[in-house]
Amino acid sequence: MEHKLAENIRKYRKERQMTQEDLAEKLNLTVGTISKWERGSSEPELSYLMQLAQIFHVSLDALLDFSIQGNNADVLMEKIGKLLNAREFEKVKNECEAAILIYPNHFMVVTQVANAYYVIGTITKEKEALQKAIKYFQHSIDLFSQNSDPQISITLLQNHIAGCYLALNEMQKGIDQMKKNNICGINDADIAVNLIVMLKQNEEGFEYAQKAFLGSMSKMINVFLAMITYYANEKRPQEGLRVVEKAVDYLNLIKKNREEIAFVDKYVASAMLLSAALHDELGEWDEAKADILKSIERAEAFDKAPCFNVKNIIFVDNVEDGYIYDSLGLTAKQGLISMIEEFHLKESVSDRFLEFFRKEIGQEESSYE
Repeated sequence: MEHKLAENIRKYRKERQMTQEDLAEKLNLTVGTISKWERGSSEPELSYLMQLAQIFHVSLDALLDFSIQGNNADVLMEKIGKLLNAREFEKVKNECEAAILIYPNHFMVVTQVANAYYVIGTITKEKEALQKAIKYFQHSIDLFSQNSDPQISITLLQNHIAGCYLALNEMQKGIDQMKKNNICGINDADIAVNLIVMLKQNEEGFEYAQKAFLGSMSKMINVFLAMITYYANEKRPQEGLRVVEKAVDYLNLIKKNREEIAFVDKYVASAMLLSAALHDELGEWDEAKADILKSIERAEAFDKAPCFNVKNIIFVDNVEDGYIYDSLGLTAKQGLISMIEEFHLKESVSDRFLEFFRKEIGQEESSYE
């Protein structure tokens, strides 16, 4: 197979921030030899190829730029995966050790082996397996420049290491690791449960729990919106209406006092407008009209006493006042109008729907032309 050895030697040397002189010194060679390799006028012998792979923390496959599709690395990884799913852990360990001997610097192999030991250690509580998982996850981070899988990130690998420490009952070490890699609050819930349950650090743990709750609330709102829109796009209005019902129940449930305004009321108004559109599609005009009126009523109530903080939300008593941002519009009523355009309701609802909505919300007809 063709490879780009000269180009890769130069690329990996620069990635390691080494000069030709640095590399020559490590290999006990002249700078001229390194220069010839990088120009492609000569190639290193096998013993030097192996040393280069070790210095650059890459596999020979990566150094030589061979396609690894269908090769032994893939076969080994597939075998490890099947044995792991079958919970044949002793066989998994044997295959992992064999894979590491053959591909000690192959990113995907090392990562697969690390994951295998992580699973084994988590299930069986074997300290040796968890320690090996940490070792290989750390090595996979060193090899990360080889990664081509967008679903694998350094943060993911570091959080797996944190999971290993937790499984080893090194709770503080695991929590500290999660805190260091808590990008966008992805570890808030795990940090909270381990601080409160395992270390009895209630105050700090509850702060993380509250942040995790707020983060999950934001995600749930987007999930509901996506699912409602999906069913609308698929012309399955009955399923969409069921999601709307659950979404409104959820949004009302997370209010401390249902009689007082909360920022979620702006989303409830939008959900009711989507419900109206779904009823309209079913030909249920009375129900559609009722939902339009409920939607506008909720929006007007919000706009009279707008709330952009979390004061009326459960479980967040100690969260500092802060503003909640959304893309629905400056006011709830403007949000309803924008939904007609941005969520393409204008194209999917009937003329009488638009006429009734326009009349009730007090919008000029020219806006829909």
